[in-house]
Amino acid sequence: MTRTEEDKDRIIASQRELIESQREQIALLEKKVDHLIRIIYGSKSEKLDPAQLELLLDPDAAKKPCAADGEEDAPAADNTEELKSELKPVRERKPREPRLPANLPTVEEVIIPDEVRANPGDYRRIGQRTSERLDVEPGRYTRRLIIRPTYVKKNEAIPSIHTAPLPPTVLEGSILTPSLLAHIVTGKYCDHLPLYRQEQIMSRRHGINIPRNTMSHWMEVGADLLQPLWKLLVSDLRKSSYVKADETPIDYLSPGHGSTRKGYLWLYQNPAHNTIVYDWQTGRDSSCLAAILGNADEKDTFRGILQSDGHGAYNKWSGDNEGITQSGCWTHARRKFYDNLEEDPLLAAKILRLIQQLYRIEEKYKDSAPEVRKYYRRRQSRPITKRLHHLITKVKNKHLPKSGLGGAAAYALNQWSKLIVYLHHGEVHIDNNSVERGVRPTKIGIKNWLFIGGEETGWRSAVLYTMVENCRILGKDPYAYLKWVFEKLLTTTNKDDLHKLLPAAWVRTATQENAAAA
Repeated sequence: MTRTEEDKDRIIASQRELIESQREQIALLEKKVDHLIRIIYGSKSEKLDPAQLELLLDPDAAKKPCAADGEEDAPAADNTEELKSELKPVRERKPREPRLPANLPTVEEVIIPDEVRANPGDYRRIGQRTSERLDVEPGRYTRRLIIRPTYVKKNEAIPSIHTAPLPPTVLEGSILTPSLLAHIVTGKYCDHLPLYRQEQIMSRRHGINIPRNTMSHWMEVGADLLQPLWKLLVSDLRKSSYVKADETPIDYLSPGHGSTRKGYLWLYQNPAHNTIVYDWQTGRDSSCLAAILGNADEKDTFRGILQSDGHGAYNKWSGDNEGITQSGCWTHARRKFYDNLEEDPLLAAKILRLIQQLYRIEEKYKDSAPEVRKYYRRRQSRPITKRLHHLITKVKNKHLPKSGLGGAAAYALNQWSKLIVYLHHGEVHIDNNSVERGVRPTKIGIKNWLFIGGEETGWRSAVLYTMVENCRILGKDPYAYLKWVFEKLLTTTNKDDLHKLLPAAWVRTATQENAAAA
């Protein structure tokens, strides 16, 4: 073979390698484009019917889960039949709540036929037909004038003037009241109405003209009042033994730049008390966690189980502080396999089905004591996780790291020691979903108000979101709580126990008062 022919063969070989590399890259890009199209136009739900998974598996695999993968994939003897019987769980229907509450003010309208009205003596009433309608009156504002008469005592050589002191007020020299402040805060942070829309509604419907910049100042007044309660929730969070954490990007206005920058609302949940805390930070590194959970040299630094996704800041902070056990989130791991199901339907479906079994076990024992959950997790869930590890390792070996499924497998295996922590702690949840639900209200709000203000004002949103969302978690109206707590804070001193003013304490007090009245 001549030198020219050798050069040609070398060029052809290199071209083939280049073509093959480009072909793989094009395939990966096409998968990414398909994934983005599903995100934009497809269903947002990640629910999969068990029957859908069975259709992706071969007939033998549908009859006996994962038997085709060898003995490691065979279900454990003590829970195989139980899990099969749960393949299509029967869900009980929740009783339908009445559309109208029993204590709703009622106005009765009696309509008498014209012929009866003309000659009532000729008719005898034998019954009635009742129809129900619902009327509404738009929100009503009331101007309250506080009149304090001035008196002078009679027959005094030097008359002394007597005027009653002005009751405590939210803001000196302002028309602001606890009810108005609660109304505006609820409008923005619960109903997602930007201040400019509230300004327009007040002006158009009621002829009340309050500029949005005034309302913005009132938000700071409300946050200042509630900040001691927010700090109390942070203190309780640090004292707990189990915390969930997550973060979400929020744009803020950068002064002098005329544009927005990206900040973050950090969310922390205390599952033991069912409370949530929001914190505002302009970054996403481990120092942001230290602002709430504490530093290693602080006495009240959080020590316990920290559950989160795979973001590196959680690893960094946990590594810098002793006594921290990290727990992972199965929802995040599952989502990556779900998003790339088409790459390898058979293998991905097996993984999704096993994860589905883990969740069925959690659903079955969710109301049990932690020790009971721990027992059944180690007996039923642990064998399933072993089979999952085997299948996910197979995916990693089969698919390129840059592919969707390859990345999903790498993420799950990197997080594996954290994903199985819940097996050994009955109080720990299988995922981080409960704290992630706290992200949803902020995303709805972003569509309306776009950004939260300046860098120095982000803390206000964190404090106000914290109090509003804790009311929503308890299933109560934030306005009722905020009005009550603003009134209480006007007469509260530093010596008072602020725990009595938290949303959970307010609910307990209201429940006791209702029971006593009944």
